[in-house]
Amino acid sequence: MQKWVKMSLVVAMGATMTVAGMPATANAASKTKVLSTRKIAATTVHGRQGNIYSGIKLTKVRYNLKHYRYTTWTASKKAVVKKNGKKAYVTYIKSGAKHGWVYSRYLTNGKAPFNKAKKMKNDMLATKRAALSSGSANVQSTVRDQSTYEDLGDALTHSGGFGWWGDDMEDRLQDQAGLLNIYDVYKGRFSKSENENLAAMAQKVESLQPSEDNNPFESSLDNFAEALGDLIADL
Repeated sequence: MQKWVKMSLVVAMGATMTVAGMPATANAASKTKVLSTRKIAATTVHGRQGNIYSGIKLTKVRYNLKHYRYTTWTASKKAVVKKNGKKAYVTYIKSGAKHGWVYSRYLTNGKAPFNKAKKMKNDMLATKRAALSSGSANVQSTVRDQSTYEDLGDALTHSGGFGWWGDDMEDRLQDQAGLLNIYDVYKGRFSKSENENLAAMAQKVESLQPSEDNNPFESSLDNFAEALGDLIADL
């Protein structure tokens, strides 16, 4: 009887040790081991999915690339880690104050794609602010209801004229200032030759003063608005 009790205790203790040992084995397998790290030449990358971890051991998620698909990151380090018993490659990336480690397979070399919708919305707001800051009622009404590059470009091109004879001197000067402010929003956004042509036209418009013979002033403003509008419409 005593022998049977002793054998039962041994079996029970063995089972307890085995069960207790299982979590330790599982935890050991789930831990991340850093096998190697190395610096790399600064590389421009972007990604559409995948967690960005705060540390190389990949324990705490800081960001997710799906929320930063239009963000361009700089990669500066690479590492080989072993997580859950499997080897993986990770990369350290940074953009402004944001940084962390991400599985290398989620990254693509090169700049992030252009977020045209967001850029266009911001440009429309900047255009309206530029018109309000010093533009005449004519300039303001031309850009007020525009929400796309095409609409804004067409509005500038077919506005009906800036610097009119019918406007008083202050209105003409505000037409001039408003157009130049709108140009500043888009300056440098076109091809080299187009940028040079617009810059020359802007310089001419800025140098002119309205007079009794208003034709040069009016035609210069109209030509400038038309050229700028055509280019904006094609953005």
